[in-house]
Amino acid sequence: MDKYYIAIDIGATKIRVAIGDKNGLIEKKVFLTPRTGDSLIIARKIYECILNNYSSFIDRVESIGIGTIGPLDIRMGRVVNPTNIDIEIVELKKPLEDWLKKPVYVLNDAAAGVLGEKMFGLGKNYSNIVYITMSTGVGGGVIVDDHLLIGKLGNAHEIGHIVVDYDSDIPCGCGGYGHWEAFAGGANIPRFAKILARNNPNMIKTKCYKESLRGELTPPKLFKYYRENDMFAKYIVERIIKASGAGLASVINSYDPELVTLGGSVYLNNIDILKEPMIRYALKNIITEPPKIETTPLGEDIVLYGALALAINPPEELIRIQK
Repeated sequence: MDKYYIAIDIGATKIRVAIGDKNGLIEKKVFLTPRTGDSLIIARKIYECILNNYSSFIDRVESIGIGTIGPLDIRMGRVVNPTNIDIEIVELKKPLEDWLKKPVYVLNDAAAGVLGEKMFGLGKNYSNIVYITMSTGVGGGVIVDDHLLIGKLGNAHEIGHIVVDYDSDIPCGCGGYGHWEAFAGGANIPRFAKILARNNPNMIKTKCYKESLRGELTPPKLFKYYRENDMFAKYIVERIIKASGAGLASVINSYDPELVTLGGSVYLNNIDILKEPMIRYALKNIITEPPKIETTPLGEDIVLYGALALAINPPEELIRIQK
């Protein structure tokens, strides 16, 4: 009998739920992430999606893998005080195991992503891999010497909170200042742009400047204006590139990877603008041999592939932690 697995990607904006097997994803469903509610609202929405779409597979499902926004309480398999949604505790592992009667494994979304890169993407022949996502937030997953880094609470790879400007007045959603995510995370870009506009009253009042000052700028608008040669958009994007280059350099110096792959909606929608200058800036500031730095071929589904890889072959240390 064929074995199947359920893969779940919980993002700050969207949730993806898929059925898959050892060869990859078979079918997926996508819906908006609830932004308010009780601790079980997200688990309930996922459970309903599974019942409505994959009930015919349930008897042959071996396990369920989840890649989720953090921060995590890795032992309990839940999210605690996520920075980009207004739900204090997001229970995942226990309710879904109770309802589905299947093992459930939970990892940070980018940590799951690097497992997906290792099993299904460019990382098959490498032992030292980093996956970086620039999306609603900035995150990373890290494999060192074929060992997935987890940490005491599952947050060993929160690279979005690397401080790239120690004397910055740019706030991050987590409450800190000068973090990589504060500059380059999609949820933070409107606030970052507004601060830049306020701090530069003598800047030419372009359309991008005016929308930034009103707090109306979005990442898609920013990069559209950049492509239209809006000078204030160019100023913002240059700051994003420098912050991201600094973050990327810090990641390379910290983990000494053979391969770094890049993804996430902010990056994937603007590869032509971000990739080369980010890499060029990063490589000026590393102390180790440069790794290969590539765009992930798994696109927006990398966390789903990672959740599938997690369900198929959960790391032994995670099994011990999430008994």
